Amino acid sequence: MEPVVVEGFEVEIDESEVRRLLRMEDTTRRNERVEKAIDDMLELARKLVEPKGVYTVVDGSDFPASDRFEGMGEVAFCICTIGPALEEEVSRLSEERSMLEAVVLDSIGSVAAESVAEYMDRVIQEYAHGRGLKTSCRASPGYGDWDVSEQRGIFELLPAERIGVGLTESYMMIPRKSVSFAINIAERPARMRSVDSCRNCPIKDCPYRLI
Repeated sequence: MEPVVVEGFEVEIDESEVRRLLRMEDTTRRNERVEKAIDDMLELARKLVEPKGVYTVVDGSDFPASDRFEGMGEVAFCICTIGPALEEEVSRLSEERSMLEAVVLDSIGSVAAESVAEYMDRVIQEYAHGRGLKTSCRASPGYGDWDVSEQRGIFELLPAERIGVGLTESYMMIPRKSVSFAINIAERPARMRSVDSCRNCPIKDCPYRLI
């Protein structure tokens, strides 16, 4: 299918997830200054976040970076982002030595980016369900055993420039608060991400680990 650009939607920023990333789940240790920073940066982030995504569905054998999806049938590939404005504000705050606000806003950006990915996941689910099919969980380059260098294959399939996302020589996305992923679409989808994949992943301190 031709790539589909999705924009003009809003996402919720889960404050409890922001606190988890900041290691602030314990309500007994809350600090007035930190609480104000969270409130202020959440309000600011809602003005800065501009969610966009682009996805396509192709046969797994057409993935240009490897034969990882060979034999899976249809696979949806997606790139999504919150845009550059929040990261630019984090940089400005850092330069002004407003480090607390910079750290809080950066964490909010990470949560917002994941929320955009979840929204795009649902878009792909609806596409699959409309055809009587099911979807797997998301898998992203750089997590588990999927090498980050295969990020280039997703960018070959999708016009990421249409949502303002680029790829560096080291396969990092710009803006950084962007997410790429693949989802298998089938009557019985492959298990692409699970507790086992987190258990075997070398990134032990990843905040998005399932275990």
